[in-house]
Amino acid sequence: MAKRLISLTAVLMMLCTVPLVMGGSSADDSVPVPDALLVDFGNGHTEWKDIVSGNTIEAMLTNTLGSRVGFGDRAGERTVLSVDGVMEVTVGTGVNRQACHWRLYAWNTVEWEFLTTDVTERYSNGFLALGYYPNDTVIPVSNPDYRDVWTSYRGDSSSSGVSSSYGPKTVATPLEWTNTYAGAVDSSILYADGMIYHTVAGKYGAVGMDALARINCLDPVNQELLWSVTYSNSGNTEITTPVIVGNLIIVTSGNWHMYCFDRFTGEAIAELAPSGDDGDICKGSKLTTYIPRKTDSSVSSDRIHLEGGMTNTVYDSGALYFGTSDGLLRCFSIDREKGFKEVWTYKPDDEYRGCFYYHPPVVCNHGGTKYVMIGNYGGGLICADGLTGSKIWVQSVTDTNGNKVGQVSSITVCPGGKALVCYSGGEMSSAGGGIMLIDVTDGSILWKEDIRCGRPVVSGERFYSYVSALPEQKIRDSVTNQDVDLVSGYYSMWVSDGSMLWCRQTDALSIGGTTFCDGRVYSMDYSPGTEGANGGNVWCLDADTGNVVWKCRVSPYNGNAYSMVCPTVVDGKVLVGNDYGAIYVISETSGNERAKSGEIEYQSQGLAHPSWIAMIASVFVVLAVAVWAYRH
Repeated sequence: MAKRLISLTAVLMMLCTVPLVMGGSSADDSVPVPDALLVDFGNGHTEWKDIVSGNTIEAMLTNTLGSRVGFGDRAGERTVLSVDGVMEVTVGTGVNRQACHWRLYAWNTVEWEFLTTDVTERYSNGFLALGYYPNDTVIPVSNPDYRDVWTSYRGDSSSSGVSSSYGPKTVATPLEWTNTYAGAVDSSILYADGMIYHTVAGKYGAVGMDALARINCLDPVNQELLWSVTYSNSGNTEITTPVIVGNLIIVTSGNWHMYCFDRFTGEAIAELAPSGDDGDICKGSKLTTYIPRKTDSSVSSDRIHLEGGMTNTVYDSGALYFGTSDGLLRCFSIDREKGFKEVWTYKPDDEYRGCFYYHPPVVCNHGGTKYVMIGNYGGGLICADGLTGSKIWVQSVTDTNGNKVGQVSSITVCPGGKALVCYSGGEMSSAGGGIMLIDVTDGSILWKEDIRCGRPVVSGERFYSYVSALPEQKIRDSVTNQDVDLVSGYYSMWVSDGSMLWCRQTDALSIGGTTFCDGRVYSMDYSPGTEGANGGNVWCLDADTGNVVWKCRVSPYNGNAYSMVCPTVVDGKVLVGNDYGAIYVISETSGNERAKSGEIEYQSQGLAHPSWIAMIASVFVVLAVAVWAYRH
């Protein structure tokens, strides 16, 4: 009897191991993934490189990055001093100054952990990250499991609109996933760890919960809302895009508040609020206050946008840069334990001061100087030193006839210390405006055309933009070297002189801006799908020819489904939103492939499935062993 019990126990124990054997990797999964190095510049720019090994971390970095990486001594320790010329800096000069330098992190199969700054330590194997951050607790967002990220408005601190990922070659319909809300989705969509983040403005005219703005975290694989937090009662004015910093997500609001949440749980971490405010979500040590200057004469009567609160925020060199509607450019640090701390604030001279609405500052590193540029609704273009907050240059922007413009609507950094600046009469569209190329070192104008462009994206020597044409306007064709009629549509233009390479004509207005990814240009119509051919579409164009690769109408929609959103192109998906209150996930996967519940059903192959074959064979082996054990 004892033998039989022992044999039965052996059978059960061996049977219990069968699922573990069958749960192993498939033939494709068994191919080892090469160890890789993440280079994270701490501003939205990331790069992955296959590791070329070495005995020490320094040897490995040298073998992998070559002359791009520089080493030296810091506080008696051999360390990384620079990558691609990006060296240690200190932002600010006061008690809240923020030092930022290169740190090494190791992947523990779940998250990055700070490893060392000492490059003489031995390197054996595994994934490493070289991150440019102010302290050890801020960890890179990109990781070996989810390498593609989109962490701020138009992707990075320079608002480049360039994605290093890939988009869908074709579009499946129905769309992979649509999620709708009460309110409007006017922020760009962020993406990290395979999760989607976006804000929703409160529904116009609503009361109660529907009137509150909120930040949402979505799981696009299981098609479910992971968490949602309300944070503002500012109605339908929430149009700014959050920014992801490590495991935190920072949200700016039309109520002049800035909120910090844990991006995995939605837990409130810190809050920045105007002086005299008790705070919406945080109290005590987690609440920091600052002084708005709404009553200053230079901005107090400047349009309704004085009530716009804060602009989009960018993160660079360990600091948050943003503008406020009182016409001030501000720099703060953020820390999970210390919350928000003011590093510096720059107040332009009254002549150049105006309300900053939602257009973000852009950061440009050139010739050893960190330039921070931002435009306002007074027609002013401001450039300050990103480290000290001191003025570098300012100017009042005028059109080609010398008339002061209503607003500077966007700034796009170009190679070689240059920037494209779009301006308009003051509307959110580019009506009555133009574009110019400037030198970032002094603001001097290299060329200017009164061609109404909307938030261009630069790749190499060309830029891409939607152009809204006026009658009898001309543009130089770079192929024929002749002036041709300017028509409304998408253009490829040369940065050097603003001449065109190609045009894809359409009367469907676009104001959200263009995104460049893997040789293609993406944009979304401003008008809703109810406008027929003139609205509701997301465009994908070949960057070299202007040919339409695909065009997709987002659905569902209604007559109010206007879109201000620049497409996020990442991980084979295009993510957009609109005033219908929806986010749309566009990919090569049809929405029909998944149930509404988001549960992915297992499709059985019956007894022919390899797992069943493996189980049957294992059972026979186990039984044979049991019979032998019983008889002996």
